Amino acid sequence: MSETMITIRIPKEMKDRMKKAGLNWSLEVRRAIETKLEQNMRGKANDEIKRLLGSVRPGFESARAIREARDHA
Repeated sequence: MSETMITIRIPKEMKDRMKKAGLNWSLEVRRAIETKLEQNMRGKANDEIKRLLGSVRPGFESARAIREARDHA
């Protein structure tokens, strides 16, 4: 796996508290970033689903459309 480094600035008091906590902050930050990325991806997928559902005309019968598509294949 290829890795890259990022740098952030935080207040000194936060750094002191982080040091006292004794956690693996690289791991914690990676997890937080991954969680945020997944939330973002889900949000975009939900937006796309809403957009597609908004384009479906009223009275559309999906089962009928599937049958027709299969009959013409």
